[in-house]
Amino acid sequence: MAGSEPQMVSPNRRGKPVAILVVEDEALVASYITEVLAESGFAVAGVASSGPEALSLAGDMQPTLALVDIRLSGPTDGIEVARLLRERLAVPTIFLSGMTDAATIARARAAQPLGILQKPFRPSQVFNAIERALKKAE
Repeated sequence: MAGSEPQMVSPNRRGKPVAILVVEDEALVASYITEVLAESGFAVAGVASSGPEALSLAGDMQPTLALVDIRLSGPTDGIEVARLLRERLAVPTIFLSGMTDAATIARARAAQPLGILQKPFRPSQVFNAIERALKKAE
């Protein structure tokens, strides 16, 4: 990945580094996202592969934002995780999805995400989605 796109460095927000929680149950995708975030100048608050793990990490790490896959294995899908993150911990989310059917998108929008990234995505798309979400969150 190094050298594929120019490095993008996000400024701190209100004196705090931007820390992002990655909620993705596919290890290769989670690793790729973590690398993209690091190369883009963002800190990774943690990586969770399930809903309960995401909620626990978010409570401990207090991330600025969460990137949440809509489809997670286990009893809690990403849409429910995003809703709980927002309601319980005031953590805004951006969805990651390979799914585009109308019913899923409608459910996802009801969780009030700050964006949806369609898989596969380029590093610049991740960076731009995060920057837009942070501006909306302010």
